[in-house]
Amino acid sequence: MRIEILRDTSIYGKPVYAGSTVDATGSDAHYLINIGKAKAAPVETPKVEAPVKRKPRTKTNGNLPANA
Repeated sequence: MRIEILRDTSIYGKPVYAGSTVDATGSDAHYLINIGKAKAAPVETPKVEAPVKRKPRTKTNGNLPANA
């Protein structure tokens, strides 16, 4: 589970500093959230760009016969 650290702490015996975002097991994450040292990290959704619209095709010869 991704969590954002609010106060300096240690996870798995390694120091983790405030402001960083780390992965932790579910139980460790819930424990740190409950004691106020972390909060759930916001989920980042990738931005999807809209496809580029094509220009409509134009005829090279604009003069068509009347029976076409």
